[in-house]
Amino acid sequence: MKLIVITKPDFFPDEAERITALFEAGLEILHLRKPHSECCEVERLLNEIPKCYHTRIVLHDHFELATRYAVRGVHLNRRNSLPPEGFVGTVSRSCHSLAEVERYKAECDYLFISPIYDSISKEGYGTAFSADTLREAHERGIIDEKVMALGGVASEHFGEIVGLGFGGAVVLGDVWQQTAENFIPHFARLLCLADKTFGKNSLPPVVLTVAGSDSSGGAGIQADIKTISALGGYAASVITAVTAQNTLGVTAIQAIPPKMIEQQIVAVMDDLHVDAVKIGMLYDIATVASAVTALKRYQPRHVVCDPVMVATSGSRLMENDVATFMKEQLFPLCGLITPNLYEAEALLGYKIEGVEQMREAARKLADDCHTAVLVKGGHLSGKSMCDILYDGREFYEFAAEYIESRNLHGTGCTLSSAIATCLARGLSLSDAVAVAKRYVTRAISLAREMNVGHGNGPLWHRG
Repeated sequence: MKLIVITKPDFFPDEAERITALFEAGLEILHLRKPHSECCEVERLLNEIPKCYHTRIVLHDHFELATRYAVRGVHLNRRNSLPPEGFVGTVSRSCHSLAEVERYKAECDYLFISPIYDSISKEGYGTAFSADTLREAHERGIIDEKVMALGGVASEHFGEIVGLGFGGAVVLGDVWQQTAENFIPHFARLLCLADKTFGKNSLPPVVLTVAGSDSSGGAGIQADIKTISALGGYAASVITAVTAQNTLGVTAIQAIPPKMIEQQIVAVMDDLHVDAVKIGMLYDIATVASAVTALKRYQPRHVVCDPVMVATSGSRLMENDVATFMKEQLFPLCGLITPNLYEAEALLGYKIEGVEQMREAARKLADDCHTAVLVKGGHLSGKSMCDILYDGREFYEFAAEYIESRNLHGTGCTLSSAIATCLARGLSLSDAVAVAKRYVTRAISLAREMNVGHGNGPLWHRG
């Protein structure tokens, strides 16, 4: 049971961004169909889509790119009737009659049959099938779970499609004709309805954030919930401290009693199936100890800790004894820690300058704390930024151009919760960091012209 999206036949601005957003929202299969394209044009689009998503792409044209880009599959049609020699991947095909379905079904992983309804995107492209004809084909075993309904398909058709025996729906116009603002919200509703209608148990992953509250909404719990939701997760929260703050700074902090923190964690973990945990601000040793006890008790699969020790301004937010306790007791229970340069320096006790020293710092912290480490280089001098991930075996470098903006409040919170959400959705660690970095970069870029408050403003988490 599937929901498949086909690209528009022509290229358009920001297409790679739109496709990436679909994948980030949960799309499993995208058919890349560009019937009038040159090979270099399709290759350029593939290069603009994160590599981690190539395994969700099926090519309709230029099959010579299939193996080079390790795509999911190829789709046969009248232009390309045979898969490339030696290709390892899924093979699908377009059919326009029930006879074609009968002929090709055995040799393909799945088939499209169209048009089931009058096309949304092609004027005058009307259906050639009645509901009775399709129902009879299902009774004869022609239409089954290997056959996908294409042509004019919209959400209101899902119930009939599953009733006719199809294995899923293929959409084009219903997705690409949405406005930019409504594009992802519409697709998210479409995906949710498809999962319910086609009987797929595909609930969003649950991500628990354990962090402080930011009354201005730009960082902490509030930023985490926005990020998790934007990336297709279900956000649960445990509040460790309440702050009175805005874009100009923090004026007061009230720690939540450790017993109450523990009770929040138990309430969530005993009821919800938590796929990943993001840990942010932990105010004192007693608070850290509550988190340590919970992690040992419940042993969640993915734990990402953003050690909120030193602010972007360089101000220290945590006493040395708390940092030492975290390093010894908490970090070894995490799958990843994400210190910025100042925090890495505080944990190691020496100055870090340049990418090579960041690599050394990541390795040293990983060895000391028995966890993967992402050292964030947002405070490096110059017009380019670089983060270094060390997973205990390999280094990964994530470079990006510096974006001039006064709206950077909550960047660290946003990145760590984005990584946790991507891990909860099944991405590898390096892919999760890559996707999270793209999300944060886009959130910074979209927030540049925003005027929320009079100081260091927030990101635009809707992305």
